[in-house]
Amino acid sequence: MSWFFSADDDEEDENLLFSPALMARRASESWIDTPPIEEVPVQMALQRKKSLPDVQVPLNAPASITREEVSVLSSARREEMRRVEEENERLRANPLLYLVSPHMKDWFTRQQLVLVILIVNISLALMFFKLLTS
Repeated sequence: MSWFFSADDDEEDENLLFSPALMARRASESWIDTPPIEEVPVQMALQRKKSLPDVQVPLNAPASITREEVSVLSSARREEMRRVEEENERLRANPLLYLVSPHMKDWFTRQQLVLVILIVNISLALMFFKLLTS
């Protein structure tokens, strides 16, 4: 491996200091008072970022809940699912209930301005059409 680490490395380093690209850079930066620093920065030891969190130390372990709390939460969830299923069955049986459902009422209140503008536009179009035909 002596051919890999030769004494010519010093000469190559000197040749790199006087390379044409470096000379051109120095010439373009001639208006700067201080000469450019050509030192290679000293490399510090690299610290790698961990790819996975440390399993031994939990970051924020959730507090465990009691069996009673689990029971109450699960029964509330089951009750909610039962209510939703009943509502879906009623809506399948009578599709007209969609018009009086709370979701539709909320939608109408949110779209109130759009609906008013739509009705005004339709009435103006009808009046204009009557003026043209009579």
